Amino acid sequence: MSFDGRVRFFWALITISTLSFVVYVYAINSTARNIALRQDLEKNIAEISVNLNSLEFAYIELKNNVTIELAYHYGFKEVQNPLYVSRRPISLSLNTLLR
Repeated sequence: MSFDGRVRFFWALITISTLSFVVYVYAINSTARNIALRQDLEKNIAEISVNLNSLEFAYIELKNNVTIELAYHYGFKEVQNPLYVSRRPISLSLNTLLR
């Protein structure tokens, strides 16, 4: 191998080493940022979960306080002849004019 070939090989190794180091630093930085972001998201999820639990308890408490008198107070009335939706199948067709 000539001197020029060894110099090119040396600089190729230096370039590959430098690029590998840059990629390694980028990967470590990206991993650290993703870990920090995940911890923030988990903290937000915990806060929202606590808020959701308190809202669920408030909903259950309000739901259990509904009485027929309260419904009458808000203007609901008892229906004498209730209407129901039929469950029998409805067939649909496409009407076209034949010429």
